[in-house]
Amino acid sequence: MVCGAWALSGLGVVLWKELREMVRDRRTLAMVVLTPVLTMSFMGVVAVYLPAVHEVVVALVDEDGSEATLGSYLVSSSSVIEVVRNFVSSYGYVAVVGDDPAAHVVLKLPKGFIRNLTSFDSQASVVLVKRLGSPRVDEAANYVEAVLGYISRTVARAKVEVLGEAAGTEVNAEAVLDPIAVRTLVVTPGGAPAGVGEELRAYLGRLLALSLVFVTTPAASYIADSLVGEKERKTLEKVLATPIGRNSFILGKVVAASVVGLIGGSSSALGGLLLYLLPVLTRSLDTVRYLTPELVAVLFASSYLSVLSSLAISLPAVLRSPSVRAASILSASVIGIASVTYFAALFVNLDELKPPASAVLAVPYASLASAVVRVALGEYLKALAYVVYPAALSLALVWASTKLLDPERMVTHR
Repeated sequence: MVCGAWALSGLGVVLWKELREMVRDRRTLAMVVLTPVLTMSFMGVVAVYLPAVHEVVVALVDEDGSEATLGSYLVSSSSVIEVVRNFVSSYGYVAVVGDDPAAHVVLKLPKGFIRNLTSFDSQASVVLVKRLGSPRVDEAANYVEAVLGYISRTVARAKVEVLGEAAGTEVNAEAVLDPIAVRTLVVTPGGAPAGVGEELRAYLGRLLALSLVFVTTPAASYIADSLVGEKERKTLEKVLATPIGRNSFILGKVVAASVVGLIGGSSSALGGLLLYLLPVLTRSLDTVRYLTPELVAVLFASSYLSVLSSLAISLPAVLRSPSVRAASILSASVIGIASVTYFAALFVNLDELKPPASAVLAVPYASLASAVVRVALGEYLKALAYVVYPAALSLALVWASTKLLDPERMVTHR
């Protein structure tokens, strides 16, 4: 009992010392809090808002200026230009009729366009010019091609009706143009029918998983400076000369660093939620209804466990590092692994990979990212398993690190 009380007291002493130093460094603490929130908000603005305000000009040039009848329909080049103009304008692009040297995309209807469009032995052609260098310009060109496809199909339907009348038979235009009808059903990973917006919720879940990328940096850097920094500041000998046990010394440092991580993790989770809700403000998409208590809870839990995992993984190497610089490089490696893993989760379901790629789930960050995505998909038991694994691994690594601490080597090794 006495030994247990003394060990607990030693842990309290180390923890109190670390927390006091943390509170004194208010500038660093403020950066831990503000950096994830500002970074995630800025990322959302860059990814969602800036493309929307990037002005792309689409010039629509009518070189034909003619019209023709197709059965009971009147088709004119001016009406084609008007349909394209209305369509691209509805998506936020600047559509101008006539040539414009500043245009990013130019659609030209050449002479004879309407004659070929309404004939049964010629194919009408257009000229589509786009500038290189901008995804937004590529997107505008794709929209122009989409509306031209719609117009082409409409004319084709009219031609089928005309041919049917000429043959004296009733013709279903869709049966001629699309003999095979494709009916797409969206289901959840479990096979149940997915409701409206399930795909959006899954995508937003991936964005939240990406927000975890900012969690690991503060804690991993702090533990490196806290342990090896004691040595370089010539305070390690004094600390180790006290009756504080090595378990208390290590655990006190880890708990203090995890507090830094908890602060940064909470801030990162908040930044992730801001990124999640940004489409409400910029695209009028209702994402709030998908923000369930379970999703918020697993996001905060994953944020903290991401911190704890980073501490646990870097701790054995940091304890053996001769300098803060070497320890920082090791911590940066852990941060790099975490960043790459969380970024990959934006594009791939990491827990659905086949061997040997499935070995990535041994990395706790892959498990935590999968937990957030699975909760977004409503698979709570899988999410729980993906949260338990990093927690168990972290505790095991911290316990092993207490056995690796060699006070004499830490003091004398250069």
